[in-house]
Amino acid sequence: MKFRDFLRLHPMFPVVVIFSLAVAATSYYLGEHQIAYLEFALGIVLSVLILAVEKRNYGDLKRTVSMVNSYIVSKDEDRISSIPLPFVICSESGGIIWYNKLFESEVIGDKELTFRQIRNFVPADKLKSDSHTSSFNANYNGRRYTVYISKSFNDAADEYVLYFIDDTYYKNTADEYKASKPAVMLISIDAMDEVSSMVSQNEYTTLVSDDERMINSWFTHYMCIFRKLSEGRYIVIAEYNTFEEMKKDKFNILDRVREHHIEGLSTAMTVSVGIGTGMNLSSCEAAARRSLDMAKGRGGDQVVINDNENYEFFGGVASGVESRNQVQSRIVAASVEELIKHASSVLIMGHKNSDLDALGSAIGLSEAVRRLGIPVRVVVDEKNTMAKPLLDYYRSEYDENLFISPEKAENELEDESLVIVTDVMRPSFSDAPELLKRAERIVVIDHHRMSVDHISNSTIFYHEPNSSSASEMVAELIRYMPSKPKLSKYAAEGLLSGIYLDTKNFTLKAGVRTFEAAAYLKDRGADTITVRKLFSATSEENSMVSEIVNSAVIRGKFAFAKTYRNEPVIRLASSKAADDLLNIEDVDASFVIFPAGGGNSAISARSYGRVNVQIIMEHLGGGGHQTMAAAQFKDTSVDEAEKLLQKAVDDFLERNTKKDKER
Repeated sequence: MKFRDFLRLHPMFPVVVIFSLAVAATSYYLGEHQIAYLEFALGIVLSVLILAVEKRNYGDLKRTVSMVNSYIVSKDEDRISSIPLPFVICSESGGIIWYNKLFESEVIGDKELTFRQIRNFVPADKLKSDSHTSSFNANYNGRRYTVYISKSFNDAADEYVLYFIDDTYYKNTADEYKASKPAVMLISIDAMDEVSSMVSQNEYTTLVSDDERMINSWFTHYMCIFRKLSEGRYIVIAEYNTFEEMKKDKFNILDRVREHHIEGLSTAMTVSVGIGTGMNLSSCEAAARRSLDMAKGRGGDQVVINDNENYEFFGGVASGVESRNQVQSRIVAASVEELIKHASSVLIMGHKNSDLDALGSAIGLSEAVRRLGIPVRVVVDEKNTMAKPLLDYYRSEYDENLFISPEKAENELEDESLVIVTDVMRPSFSDAPELLKRAERIVVIDHHRMSVDHISNSTIFYHEPNSSSASEMVAELIRYMPSKPKLSKYAAEGLLSGIYLDTKNFTLKAGVRTFEAAAYLKDRGADTITVRKLFSATSEENSMVSEIVNSAVIRGKFAFAKTYRNEPVIRLASSKAADDLLNIEDVDASFVIFPAGGGNSAISARSYGRVNVQIIMEHLGGGGHQTMAAAQFKDTSVDEAEKLLQKAVDDFLERNTKKDKER
């Protein structure tokens, strides 16, 4: 034992020695020299005896502790050695305290361990206080392990035991199995009939041949099977790892086909790809068909991947080509009329916070139903509609009993009732979701890009993503119904107002069929001046619009605005403000964030087509189409929604910037 350790264990020893010396010095000072010498000698003898006794006692204690420790370690080593797994004990900071022989031989191997840190073997962030008894994957020295982590044997708060299970063979086998799983891809060139009607036969043949050669070259580059099914339709069968390589390249075949033009010809085709993955070829092919339908339902020019559970999207940049073929409209019109004739009653509804397109299309269709002699009601939430001018106009001038609240509509639903949904395809976005749960027969009429959670149990799903509006689609259906129902001027004006709204006075997505529908409505007595009055606003509303526009911030080619005013007309004012922001020079897209009541917030998004705002809103849980979209957030403030929007826009820009660089 060192002397300082002895003093730490016996702090009174220096006091005894000093006291003995002080007594001897006192006797010497008083002249008692002999007594002083005797006291000094006794003090030294006493000190030596104390040291000798304590040294002997310490030696005995040390031998006892050593013997006990040896016994305990021996027993622990026997117990630890019986565990047939490599394991290591480390501190919470990552320092290795101890490891067994199996860890040394099977994990460390011949590799020299320069630093005794667990981060050499596993990520250091796995050592967390809340990670007890969890597992994770780790790679070391070419081997793959599943590592289980738990507290150390002595329950020390800052020590952990990591068990290493070498499952390299099984993980490699699983990877090989996954890599060899099939992926079926169905490819379709979009709008071939429409393009063929716009160009000469030679130009059309050249364009299709060039696109086919480009598609064939791109897919066969990845060492997969490529076969032509028919004109403009192809099938590709590839292994899963090949499909993953295509994903890494962001399916840039979409950009190549879209940008391909024949000299002197402005029209170009696009391509849609539906991909299905799964356990076998049959399930993959079925998933690929659903994916291709989804891609076309969203306007084409995109890749849709379906693993039989989830959808993943790439592309969707082009605005699509209007179909001039009206055969489908004639077939759907006859089918819808047949369903109406066999219904006991008809309930028609649009989306929540209905606008002129949703309400106008519902009113127009209701008159066609009435002409067939079937009871009909239009379901609308009057407290939250943005089409109040149209509702009041139709009620006062023509039919005051047509409209019914969502709550009352549920009581009027019968077993033989038909529910028609216009201008929306997502059940949760409709004015009365409960009706869709209970209805036996449903018809959907919508022009928005198809969403994953669309109404899937409909009897008829009439979907035209390249149509300008639901009102245009309804006007066309009424026109081609076999019974040729007559519309009142009030219903015609309601339909025309819907077309006005979604085309921004015939400036956006207004195709040949749009003007044909407008001409048909004009022939039915629609007055354009009356329609324009439906868009009139109060001075308060105009003031809000100006306030929102003036608060806008321009970032690049995007305009952002927000308002904290939580008033009944704020949704309509925000929608109009988003439209007005597009009038600012060099602004390609606009976004207005506003309170939606009950602690919620919402976004209105607009563009002239150069930016697909539907993709941005879809990432935020919303939807719409390329030039007009929206999203709503539950329990989210305006400022929080602004942060979410900014991130979505940044992600959108980053993806498109990468594509531009790759080109």
